[in-house]
Amino acid sequence: MVIAGYALSYLSGMALARWLHAYGDWNDGLAWERSLLRAVGRIDLPAWLDSVIMVMPWLGTNITLLPMTLVMLAWLVFREHRPHEAVYLAVVQIGSNSLNPAVKFLYDRARPDVIPRRGWYDWAAYPSGHAIASLAVLVTLAIVLYRVKGWRWPAFTIVPLLAISLFSRVYLGVHWPTDVLGGLAIGGTWLAFTYFAFREDRRRTPAGAAVVSAQPVL
Repeated sequence: MVIAGYALSYLSGMALARWLHAYGDWNDGLAWERSLLRAVGRIDLPAWLDSVIMVMPWLGTNITLLPMTLVMLAWLVFREHRPHEAVYLAVVQIGSNSLNPAVKFLYDRARPDVIPRRGWYDWAAYPSGHAIASLAVLVTLAIVLYRVKGWRWPAFTIVPLLAISLFSRVYLGVHWPTDVLGGLAIGGTWLAFTYFAFREDRRRTPAGAAVVSAQPVL
């Protein structure tokens, strides 16, 4: 399931890139993308909100996600004794961390030049690594925390953070909207396949183990 999910995540990014090559201008963006960037560039936000949007993308980079994941892995293994969830989170992090450069190397798309670019960005535009990591890793963190602690608040916290982070990539002029859509396609596919690959199994819980051991051996 994990191998199939990784392959399909990669292929989903390739499929959208091929479609853009066939039906649009790869380096200059589609007409609606240029129009959207110009419209976003005319938005006059309060200074404090603009500063928040400038900072939000850091939540979707490995500079923050990797240390946070390592702390979570140590907590899951040594404090909560949940190796299954630790492996689950590690696989999602490794996959999202490698899918982004793998697709970027394949499709070297130029950054938009419609509005001034602001904030931190690096090399090729497609796909948005923030979209891949934010969706796959942050949602997986919420899933793991719900399984281990029964907490629902991480999900309600992550949804607005994810929305602002994705909007910021276009608002700051560093990504074409289709870069973000490509990242969401890759990250969403990876998230779905890893979720089902590491779904909860009653046999791993004490109650489930008791039920299984009580059954006659055939």
